[in-house]
Amino acid sequence: MKATFRLKAKLLSIFTLTVLVVASGCATNNKISDVTTTNGKAVVTANNANEQTPTRGTALGNIAPDFQLARTDGSTVKFDDLRGQPAVLVFWTAWCPSCKEEAPHVNELAAKFEPRGVRVLGINIQDSPARLAGGVREFGIKYGVASDADAAVARRYKVVGTPTIVFLDEQGIVRYFGNELPEDYAAQLDALLAKA
Repeated sequence: MKATFRLKAKLLSIFTLTVLVVASGCATNNKISDVTTTNGKAVVTANNANEQTPTRGTALGNIAPDFQLARTDGSTVKFDDLRGQPAVLVFWTAWCPSCKEEAPHVNELAAKFEPRGVRVLGINIQDSPARLAGGVREFGIKYGVASDADAAVARRYKVVGTPTIVFLDEQGIVRYFGNELPEDYAAQLDALLAKA
């Protein structure tokens, strides 16, 4: 009889402990809200204080590197100015024939998507002010341009050829990185706008 009583007491203790563990687990706020994969690595975001954020870099899923540059109109543009809406960065040089070929396509993108909230910024790499102005004129560039006079931003963005085009979502996360506009750029930007 004593053995039966001890067994019932143990079972009751185990049951009570299980109920407490389950109840406390339901009350935590560690719910995963988004999981994406980037270059084979999972990026997990959660809605608690231990939230993991993407790292800075130019791989898809990374938060793009920070920058501050002077625009050709004399104003300053910073990475944080681009947040809140999708953005397209175009790294280019005035001596680059591929940049000249790509410029009308980027003009078309800017004409269609800037009125809808996409920010388009050309970043000229190391050209003198006169050569930069000549490139803007010769290429017919109609979107905003900033000067990366010492190529520091180009190095941060790991630009190895021009043009280099980067799509950022509203949080500044890299969603496209390549040396030409993707064929489906309109669909990609529509999707980014829908998320913003």
